[in-house]
Amino acid sequence: MKRGEVYRFHYLWGHEAARGEESGRKIRRVCLMMEVNGWLYLFPISGQAPQPREPGEERLYETIPETERHRVGLGAEAEKVSHLILDDYNKVKLDELYDFESVTPVGSFSPRFLEKVAQRFINAMRDRRPIAGLTRR
Repeated sequence: MKRGEVYRFHYLWGHEAARGEESGRKIRRVCLMMEVNGWLYLFPISGQAPQPREPGEERLYETIPETERHRVGLGAEAEKVSHLILDDYNKVKLDELYDFESVTPVGSFSPRFLEKVAQRFINAMRDRRPIAGLTRR
């Protein structure tokens, strides 16, 4: 498993976990953004722009360009918009991959796109933006 690869995964949103849910409602594409000490950090891809959790809150995400959508099998429709959500992630142990539909990637993002996304995430962390990280067991 490599940085930038996209997988199909039972993603559990932070707001779902806060309500006591323990498993993702549906399989969705996630991007493996980093692996640190045996933990994989997975960021979800959504066809809907993320909504504020609280009034006035600005969510952190990156709109995925058409060429990148092709790379990860998201379709070619010009009007289709997909978003890589950066303020909600799941963290899973490398040896506990139960929530993956498959460990074969459906595609991968380009290094250039990943660098842009990583810089945006680093800036958000520096600015202490709220990030809903969830450790899956």
